[in-house]
Amino acid sequence: MGKTFFICLLLSCAFVIRGQEPSPSSSAVQADTSEIPKDYELGDESVSPDGRFALLYPVQDAHTRVVAGVPNALVRLKPYAVLKEIGEDDVPRGRRGEPRAQWANNSVVAIWIAAKWGSSDLWIYEIENDQVKRVHPVFKEARKYFDRDFKQRFLKKYPKESGSFTFVSDGNEQSGVREIEFKGRKLLLNLFADNKPNLAGGPHWTAELHAVWNLDTAKFDKVDFKPGEISDRPWLDN
Repeated sequence: MGKTFFICLLLSCAFVIRGQEPSPSSSAVQADTSEIPKDYELGDESVSPDGRFALLYPVQDAHTRVVAGVPNALVRLKPYAVLKEIGEDDVPRGRRGEPRAQWANNSVVAIWIAAKWGSSDLWIYEIENDQVKRVHPVFKEARKYFDRDFKQRFLKKYPKESGSFTFVSDGNEQSGVREIEFKGRKLLLNLFADNKPNLAGGPHWTAELHAVWNLDTAKFDKVDFKPGEISDRPWLDN
């Protein structure tokens, strides 16, 4: 990949998946929540800029129990309509595994799952005529690069090791690279993975990916996958 491309990628990224900064796409219009079912509430920064669409979360009672059977959902607020149920679990705001959203504009939104260490899934939803016109499985496609490297380069050498790894946000924070940002009809993506983010001892694998997803072609325009060095951490063994 060209050096210019990745310098631009580093300089332009302006949003971290587990970020603490307000989203620049937060709704500037007061959202009408009058028709939201009583078992739902709005998520932080989940409303589209025009206030028409939002990501909803099941409410919790005083004992922090979640109303069963109330899935997270991408909805039209008024007149109320569910456009797409998100994820497989019913996760309230602030809980591990909650979906989060960043709007590119009034009809394009990135939604991901916030896991313990980082993201565990990511989709882009395009809305047209108050319906989801297209879903881009960005995370699924990006993960293929990590899976291939992990199996071929790590598990073949250490077949007794766990067959799973974790996507982490620490790699982004340490390098100063943010994870996602929309640039017109493209999404800039930076992912980091680690087989032992808890600093456990033994064989250690990492990898990172920097890519650009094209919403018009529904695939990556550019991908730079960087396998990390496989090392051993015997000093951390119990």
